[in-house]
Order: sequence, then structure tokens, then C-alpha cells
Amino acid sequence: MAIKPVSIDRFETLEVALFSLRAANIAIVILFTLIFSYMLGAFRIVGPQAAVAMAVLAYVSCVFFIGYLFVIVEYTTMGHQEIPKISGNLLTTERSRLVKELVLISFFISLFLVLESPYLKLLFVIASLIIFPVSTAVIIMEESLISALNPVKWVGIVMDFKADTVFVQYLAIQGVTMFAGYLALFVNMGLVNLVTMAVFLMLLMTLFRALGVLLHSNADTLGIPVRFGKQVEEEQVRLADDRELSEFTTELYQLSDTGRVKKAWELLEERLKKEKFETEADFFARISKWDKPLLAVKAGQGFVERLVKRGDFRTAWNVLEYCYVNNNHSYRLTSSNVILKLMASAETKLNKTIIVTLIEHFEEDFPDHPKRADALLAAARFTAEDLDDFERAREMLDQLHSKYPEIYSDKGYQALTVILAGDH
Repeated sequence: MAIKPVSIDRFETLEVALFSLRAANIAIVILFTLIFSYMLGAFRIVGPQAAVAMAVLAYVSCVFFIGYLFVIVEYTTMGHQEIPKISGNLLTTERSRLVKELVLISFFISLFLVLESPYLKLLFVIASLIIFPVSTAVIIMEESLISALNPVKWVGIVMDFKADTVFVQYLAIQGVTMFAGYLALFVNMGLVNLVTMAVFLMLLMTLFRALGVLLHSNADTLGIPVRFGKQVEEEQVRLADDRELSEFTTELYQLSDTGRVKKAWELLEERLKKEKFETEADFFARISKWDKPLLAVKAGQGFVERLVKRGDFRTAWNVLEYCYVNNNHSYRLTSSNVILKLMASAETKLNKTIIVTLIEHFEEDFPDHPKRADALLAAARFTAEDLDDFERAREMLDQLHSKYPEIYSDKGYQALTVILAGDH
């Protein structure tokens, strides 16, 4: 049966350090460095009148640049490695976010100016390193100014952030960006301001990219839907594997249902060996639900033995009970050690019935095993004490004594003999 290929969205680690150095971003930085430097220089020379004269230019340029920063965060949060190019659509699509962001900035500046103590101002700046990006993220993801200004919302999101390298990376970039912004906006160094402005704008792009990466890495706790991501990839791989397993199982069913159980088993065994039996439990769970249990009974033999070797006796007994019941209450295993381990772990009446059945073939299957007599004695004890079949237990003891006369000195044999003699 031909298996259709399944498309998997492979996730690449989101780039941060070199993001602003991409050709398209460098071009954007050069353009807005010239625009913002010109406006800043005019304001320093002419004064507030320049701000009025350049209001339209300032508005349009801010909408374009800050809108692009929002797009960077939004697409990065969804897991996109590539970001759409800047376009005229930002004038309309990002206008609302820009106004809310300006209100948010004014809010934080106002709080800073209200504080008089330099220590409180320092604490506020440090706290803002975490709170301001959280508020910006709320505006980007929810577009709600009220939520962005809600301290309860801040605490909730911060508590959901993982204190990992991604979080530390963001804080470090934010600190450097704030310092570069101070140099670019408040320190007049003449033409050198072109360089500081370019560095500031590049760091802003990197900062918003890092914010997107931070939100993406915490998307599960924040409840943010992502398009690409490690968990998304893993889920797609799981679904693809499940689909492929279903198609392969259907092929096995068609073979088994038409009487070609041997062929079905050969295909299944070949695959299980190739996969080092990692999907064995899944396959057994599927084929054990079929109306015809022949393939499951065949597959259960090796499965039980591997489960016992791994120490998973509960699952081993579940599989063995299924195989025993669906094989006309008769079954055999190929490992003597597995049988002995199962015998030691048998608890229920059905467990011990199965053990007795397995031991009936023990001598035939393992003629040179040193514990043949012990196994037969245990089977006789189960038969008498748990299955209440005293007649059969006596027959087993007689056979045991005739084949292994030395067993007569065994205390367990003697005790069982006394019990059976008293019940005679």
C-alpha cells in the first residue's frame, strides 16, 4: 500500500543576534536614520517650531517604523523566521497600535517624572525593563490599552515567563537599547549622531525580535497561538506517524483477514526490528482489537518477553492473558527465564492457570534447563492451592517424583504431598 507523504512544518530556531543585519532591515535602518536624524537636528536647531512644521513627516515615519516593529513581534511570536517587508498598509493597519503605544510611553514617562527620590526612579527604571515590554506585548497581541495598563495583567504575564536564557537575552538587549537610545536622542554629538541613531534603530529591531522570541517561547503558558514552533512540529510529526501507522495497520489487517497471517507477521516483524520495537505497544493495541486475533496472538509472544525483560509485569500479564484466552486457552513462550519470572509474579487465578499451562510444555521446550523440577513443583502447587484441582496436582507430583526422584527431599514437595494426602 502506497503511503502518501505528509507535510511537516520544520521549525528553525528564531534568529535574534543577526536579525537587524539582514539586507532589507539594513535598508530600513539607513532610511529612517536619515529621517529621524534630520527631524532631531531640526528640533535642536529651530526648536518647537520645527516639530510643528514636521508633524506630518514625524507621524508618517513613526507609523511606518513603529508599525514595522509591531509586525516583527507579531510574526516572530507566531514562529515565522521571515518577516513581511515594510509596506504602505502599515499606515492603516498599525495606526491604532501606534496611538496606544504612544499613550503607554506617556504613561510610563509620567510615572517616572512624578517620582522625586532618585532611588525610586532607579527602581522604577529597573521594573520598567520587565513591565514595559509586557505592556507592549499586550497591545500587540490583544490590542487592548486597558489591559496594557492593568498591573494585574502585568503580574500574570510576568509570572508566566520562564526565567531562562531567552528571558535574560531580552533583558540584556533592552538594557543596551536604552543606553543607545539615550545617546541618540539626548546627547548632541553632531554627525556622530547619525551613527548612534543607526545603532539605536538596529537595536530596536533586535529588541522587538527578541520580544517576539520571548513570547513565542512562552506561548503555551500565555495562551498565544503559534504557526511554527517546536511543539507544533512535534505534534505534526506525531499526527504524521499516527497516520502512517494507521495505513500500515490497514495493510496488515487486509492480509490477516484474507488468511495471509504469515505474510502479515513477516511485514510486522521486519518493521518492529527496524524500529527497535519502539512502536510495538501501539501496534499490539491496534491489532488486538480485530475480530480475528491470530496476528495479535503471534505478535504477543515476543512482546510479552520483551516486557518482562524491561520489568513491566503488569502490561506483560495483560498481553499474555489476551493471547491465552484468544488462543483456546493454550500458549507457549520461547524464553525459560521469562516463564520463571512470570511464575514468581503470578497473583490472580488466571495468572496461575496460565503458568500451569506454560509449565506443561516446559520440559519439552527446555529439556536441559536446571530448574525443570522446581517449575513443575510450582505448577503442582498452583494447581492444588489456587486452582483447587487436587487430582491433577497429585498426577503432577507422581510424574515429578518418577522423573526426578531427588525431589523427594525437597521441603516444598514434602509439604505439598502432605496436603494432598490429607485431602485424599
